[in-house]
Amino acid sequence: MGYSEVTNVREQVYAILCHPADVRNVAGAVRAVVNAGLAGIRVATKFNFDEQDLQCYSSGAMSFTDVAFYPTVHEAIADCPRVIGTSRRLRDPDAPPEWPAAGLAKRLAEPTRTALLFGCERTGLTRSELALCSAVVHIPTTDLFPSMNLAHAVACMSYELARPDAALVGPESMESAPKLSAAARDAFYSRITDICSSISYPPGRSTDAFVRRLRKILHRANLNQSELSMLGGLFREMERLGQLSGTTLAASEPENDDRNEGSDTHQDHQ
Repeated sequence: MGYSEVTNVREQVYAILCHPADVRNVAGAVRAVVNAGLAGIRVATKFNFDEQDLQCYSSGAMSFTDVAFYPTVHEAIADCPRVIGTSRRLRDPDAPPEWPAAGLAKRLAEPTRTALLFGCERTGLTRSELALCSAVVHIPTTDLFPSMNLAHAVACMSYELARPDAALVGPESMESAPKLSAAARDAFYSRITDICSSISYPPGRSTDAFVRRLRKILHRANLNQSELSMLGGLFREMERLGQLSGTTLAASEPENDDRNEGSDTHQDHQ
């Protein structure tokens, strides 16, 4: 794998900011994306950031990259087959696999549009946002003060994608590109969540936690559309049988690890 093949990875990666609060962090992230030559930056937000402030705080970088705003994270990543998160080390056994930051470009060398998610300043990525990711990248920080500034986190990850020795750092093999877009996967898991909720499955347990674990398993399997449709058929049959019986399983109770959406196990940015 040559130098140019690895460094070109950055040209297919979009930085995704998930509901940032501070215009200065958004502008700083834009500048970092332009510095590293990433494909662009997408901001999931319901807030209208002042365009003049963005231009000023980014030192004019807004004019040199593709900056787009979306109302939700799902819409921001819809056309991206590969979705990678960034977070502090995770203690959740249902979290996606964790990768070190070093060697990220080599892992992503198989061409496909990639979304690199960054959480909001206060909580970092939420559990529902992490569930969208096939892997999570960890940026090592000291335990004395582990939280990173959002723009700094974007700069660190951008460097890993653009570093001159990218072909020499990381695993020997690259990760296979996902076969489906984020939108196709989200539609499937949304339908599975509805079906499981309607029949109270799994009994006595959280449907959301079950679907998160299912996501983790299927991320590794990297199913194509035909395989995903076949699996969806099994759940639709479960729904049909539940409707025929006229009964549902015992009502599900939320599990302890399913509470507090913005858990402090996730990397927070300031």
